Amino acid sequence: MQPVETRSPGEEGPRRMPIHASLVRPILFAGADRELALANGIVCVALLFGIGVSRYTLAIVVFLLTVGHWVVTQITKADPSFRQVYLRHVRLRSFYPAAGASRGRAAVRHPAIPLSE
Repeated sequence: MQPVETRSPGEEGPRRMPIHASLVRPILFAGADRELALANGIVCVALLFGIGVSRYTLAIVVFLLTVGHWVVTQITKADPSFRQVYLRHVRLRSFYPAAGASRGRAAVRHPAIPLSE
């Protein structure tokens, strides 16, 4: 952390406070995005115990653990927030048609003076 810049009582300007690096650094697991690394591990464990332990499944699991984790690590090095950006991209529609007020929901109007019946 950097030291706090203090100011004199008569000094004007913005006050600067330090922000610890752990508050803005992405949460990584072995150099890869935490959720992607755990998903890779869960898929490997499910593959190993779901299909059964054999020579072929062990080869596939070792391949996924090594190459899959390396790929996720490279993606995380390029952009640590790749997963969040991709999920936001998937949620958004490719086209939003223009809709005027006639198709929109009418605003709720509350009377300024309550009407008594």
